Amino acid sequence: MEDKVIEQIISKAIEIGVHNTLNALGLTYEVVTESQAKKIYGKRLINEWRHKRWIVGYPTGNKERSKVYFKRTELETVSGMLDIQNIVPANKIFDQVT
Repeated sequence: MEDKVIEQIISKAIEIGVHNTLNALGLTYEVVTESQAKKIYGKRLINEWRHKRWIVGYPTGNKERSKVYFKRTELETVSGMLDIQNIVPANKIFDQVT
């Protein structure tokens, strides 16, 4: 694999780690409403991620405002992992598996 590809993968992994660390330290707000998530990541991706069970919609307990919320760390992790998947060419992934 090229050095640039490895550098991009490491960069994304660090980004995921930073988001998780900031959340663990309580420096970021963990709760993201469904409408916020769809605005940030797009309605299609949120629906796809929920369908694949990569993210979980947690009940808010307040039907008047929003039915579900998401955890920011889950959203950021899935988004970052998809970025990594897009960085690595598919033929490189299959070469490593076989």
